[in-house]
Amino acid sequence: MPPDRGRASRACASCRKQKTRCYEPGIPGRACLRCERLRQKCSLFQAEETDEEPQQQHMAASTPGTDARLERLEKTVATLLDRLGEGPLSAEHESSRPTSALTTPDPGDPKYKDTETSAAPIMVIRDLANDTGIKPSPDTKSLGMVLDNLIAPDLALTLLSIFLEYYGRWIIFDPEGDPVALLPRVRRSPILFCACCLIAVRHTSEGLAASLAPKLYECVRSLVSSMLLTAPQSIDFFQATLILCMWSTTVGQVPLSIDSWLLSGFALQHSQSSSLFAAITSQSQPHTKMDEKTLDHFCLWNHLCLAHLHYCVGTSRRSMLQAWQIERCRAIVESDHAINFEVRMVAEIHLYWTVYEHLIEDYVDLLKSVAALQTWRRKWEFVLEQPRSQFLLMGFHFSNLLLYEHALKSKSSRARESVVSEMIRHSTAIVHLAMDTVDERTRHLSDHIYHMITFAAIIICRLLNSYETQLGLTHNIAELDSLIYSLVQWLHCIGLPCHAAHTLGNIIAKVHQRLRPRVEAVPFAAPTDDFPPEESFTNYYFPEFLGLGTSADGNWDLLSDLSFFPPSPTKS
Repeated sequence: MPPDRGRASRACASCRKQKTRCYEPGIPGRACLRCERLRQKCSLFQAEETDEEPQQQHMAASTPGTDARLERLEKTVATLLDRLGEGPLSAEHESSRPTSALTTPDPGDPKYKDTETSAAPIMVIRDLANDTGIKPSPDTKSLGMVLDNLIAPDLALTLLSIFLEYYGRWIIFDPEGDPVALLPRVRRSPILFCACCLIAVRHTSEGLAASLAPKLYECVRSLVSSMLLTAPQSIDFFQATLILCMWSTTVGQVPLSIDSWLLSGFALQHSQSSSLFAAITSQSQPHTKMDEKTLDHFCLWNHLCLAHLHYCVGTSRRSMLQAWQIERCRAIVESDHAINFEVRMVAEIHLYWTVYEHLIEDYVDLLKSVAALQTWRRKWEFVLEQPRSQFLLMGFHFSNLLLYEHALKSKSSRARESVVSEMIRHSTAIVHLAMDTVDERTRHLSDHIYHMITFAAIIICRLLNSYETQLGLTHNIAELDSLIYSLVQWLHCIGLPCHAAHTLGNIIAKVHQRLRPRVEAVPFAAPTDDFPPEESFTNYYFPEFLGLGTSADGNWDLLSDLSFFPPSPTKS
């Protein structure tokens, strides 16, 4: 018992009941320290409420009715502490522990009623888990502080300037806007700030990218995992999600390091509960006249749809979009403010929706599906005649390539000759389009462009390995090998070694080396042990390419027992 501080040394009723030491406050009007920490009523508190009538207050606290209530309260607290493993013997050693969420509050506290009626069960369990030492995921505020310490103001402005100039229009930022004015707004959203910096840092220096990018990557993964559980989300969430989906290979240096199909699908689901996209996600007809804000939200929605469709056809998974939503994307074309960039995005959405609808069928009719792509081309010919349409044309060849690659397994040996020839035609068209249309934006293209180029190159290597004799009758084999060689060199010339083009170029080189061992080896940008194997691309981004089985002699053979898409949930 601490020494007497001017009053008779005594324990409060709670401490007498629990047979523990009682720490008197020594300050009039306060409970003893133990009862104050446990947030329970203290009999000493009532005895010291006023200095003028201490004896009367003590007598009031000692009345039989008050004692009975105190005893019930203390019994409740004691039972609860026992269940939580905080019995009387350990109470004096627990001063550093946070108060449990289930600790009984003071009934006189005005918050008592709210606590009793609005406590969320899972949140209560979470708080108890924290109390037992289980560490929760970092919250947004703490990660925001980490980012502030990680990126100095000058560097933050540099990174945002890079992002704004080359990537801003994807997330409805004005590329010609003032980064100084935009920076405070972006920094208020840790996930958006982190995503912007994660892309921009790949265009600074190799040393800075190597030191900063991995930390940003871990931050953004943690932020995404926590924010997916909260709805509705602000526009920052959708902007950051789009960035991560469009450049999933860039951010993690491994193809599909972030599952863009899954993440874009979550974002589309979140849009259903967001007022930002109410005019878009409603099946009622949108307004014929769109203001600038609604137009921006339409653009962002379209880009999310496009990213999702990229990975639906790229990962052989089913779309979370419906036909009426694809048609809704077209509304922006009818706007007076639509620019070439946005119209190209709408055309690309319809392109991938066209090929997707045919690939999900139980039986893919090659003639019918190729005819559908030709119909798409005639409908959007006016866009293909506009500047920077090479990427849309590249997507057209890529879509054809997917259809022919799927049909190759089911064709007879004679029919395969024409299919293989068409696959070579579309693959080489993609590669030539990429290398012949280089400009200042080449290193800032979306990862999907590089994925298409890589897939086309892998198809060429595979066909040269399996059908060299047949192809030799109609094609120059040496030129095809040389094309792969030139492509790898071209990819290695794009940006820093941490650029996605280098990662994918290494994959192409290794595939060519394995399948064409008698041909002069394609140069690598790094030792073979320092980059992921070829399966890391084909397995993750194009699961259908798993149809290549490795035989005993190391060659890859075509398998015919794999379906491109999983069966429809409505079908048995």
